[in-house]
Amino acid sequence: MGICYLVGAGDFYGQITKCDGDIIIAADGGYDSLIKRGYTPDLLIGDFDSLSSEIPDEIQTVRHPKEKDETDMFLAYAEGVDRGYTEFVMLGATGGRLDHTYANLSLLLYAKERGHNVTVIDAGGIIFCIKNETITLAGSSGAVFSVFAIGGDATGVCISGAKYNADSVTLSPSFPLGVSNEFTDTDVRISVEDGALLVIAE
Repeated sequence: MGICYLVGAGDFYGQITKCDGDIIIAADGGYDSLIKRGYTPDLLIGDFDSLSSEIPDEIQTVRHPKEKDETDMFLAYAEGVDRGYTEFVMLGATGGRLDHTYANLSLLLYAKERGHNVTVIDAGGIIFCIKNETITLAGSSGAVFSVFAIGGDATGVCISGAKYNADSVTLSPSFPLGVSNEFTDTDVRISVEDGALLVIAE
């Protein structure tokens, strides 16, 4: 299976390189962002309350009521899951309304808990979530990365290869101890024994 690109109405950064098996789903006003940049989504989903462009007949649409529990981005993600995707890239997920940015970042943990990987493309780089796992993160010397506990305390957090390393510490959502770390001249290794981390990297 390929990548499911989810595009919202926030600030658009990065590019979409669509390969065989990939799909682009526009979440409401994300359609406007795509059209402005020359992309054509495979599907448009949402309540269409923030859409300004005319929708061609050939664009598949799924309309939801305005009064609902889910955000349009969540509905786009759920549609991708229904189609069998487990790897997602979100664009236009940050900036704009702060509440929608927070909701989109919360979606990273929701997806991770269900075995799906979601990466947000942001102005500063990428944002993703890890849970009970170890990753290796590449970056240029001096570039900044941060890790935050999300969804509760994260215990047994280890960071090696960075300017500030950690050995089995506990991170709490109420105290941002993991903010503004730096890459040195090696890849960084990040692990969490129990819990989830939001990773933000340049």
